[in-house]
Amino acid sequence: MLDRPVIVDELDGMVLIGSVHSLREPAREIIKRMATLSPDYVCVELSAPLQPTKSFELEMARERYLDRFVCIDRPIEVTISRYMSGTRPIDFLKEAVVKYFYLPFNVASIIAFNNFPGLYKKLTGGRFFTFGWSEWDSRAYIFERDEYMAGRLASMLKSGELRGRCAVLVGRRHLPGMKCILEAFKSTNDIGSYYAGGRVYEVFSLAELEEPYTLSYEESSRNFVRNRLIEAVVRAIFLSSYVVVLFLLLAALILIATAGALILIKGKL
Repeated sequence: MLDRPVIVDELDGMVLIGSVHSLREPAREIIKRMATLSPDYVCVELSAPLQPTKSFELEMARERYLDRFVCIDRPIEVTISRYMSGTRPIDFLKEAVVKYFYLPFNVASIIAFNNFPGLYKKLTGGRFFTFGWSEWDSRAYIFERDEYMAGRLASMLKSGELRGRCAVLVGRRHLPGMKCILEAFKSTNDIGSYYAGGRVYEVFSLAELEEPYTLSYEESSRNFVRNRLIEAVVRAIFLSSYVVVLFLLLAALILIATAGALILIKGKL
């Protein structure tokens, strides 16, 4: 994915802010923007106000707006359980290999942006690279949580719990899906549905999205155990070997470049 590190949108007085959680500079920009907004509520991608997080902007927002925090995400344990228990082991193996194949590039992209933001933005036109999201993990970690978080917002809007100025702070990949669901809520005044062709279609249920399993208990338990084992093996064997290979390739490239430079210098002498 190549997009701006911070995406801001508005919907009926609600400011939707999507960001890359691990970037320092955009986090400071987000806090400045929120200060000008002076929100009555700050709705965040957490399930509890003091939930540990590696997100720079969520930590900064928590320092300033903890008394206005509204947590709209489901517990991370539920998300992990639904993914691990609801994915076939063969599909999970493919996903794990893809995830760990791209992991070094994602880490390198984050380090480069945090240490050389000016150069990074100049090279990418102000956008940020992320790699490796695939069908099954996108479903559990992105699309289902789009539905859940937007559904929670719609539920609180409908009940009158959210009034006044509201800032919604989530990951940038959640923004398009959440906005579509909230726009549908405006048309239908119904949570978890959308309006098209003169009919209302049911799409999701908040209660169902809170369930830790999507299959039968027996199948879910079997998948969970097998996928945990696959995760451990891929991380221990594939990722370790892959990082060593990348390191050796990088070292070889540096040696070749150094040798080439020395040859050029020697030729000029």
